Amino acid sequence: MPSKLDTLAARRAALVERCADQRAQLAHEVAQLSSPRTLGLIPAYAARHRKTALVVAGVAAGLFLTRPKWAVGSVTAVVSAYKFAQKLLPVLGWKGFEVH
Repeated sequence: MPSKLDTLAARRAALVERCADQRAQLAHEVAQLSSPRTLGLIPAYAARHRKTALVVAGVAAGLFLTRPKWAVGSVTAVVSAYKFAQKLLPVLGWKGFEVH
């Protein structure tokens, strides 16, 4: 007859194995969610390089606070170029530029 400690050890081992399987499954699902296919190329890049994206956002915020006229013009130009690229690149056969 197995002792209570043996039963508890077996249950613990089964739970540890189950947790490891769930962790692996969750890691796979998170990797799929942050893939360029799911997010689009630019958001996936920003998700992978969070520190760089935060530094760029901080610099942009600083420029906007210190020189708003120049920053607004720059933002307008970047948004315009981005919209142009969204329309042009799929026509040229490069489909990784959509934002969902």
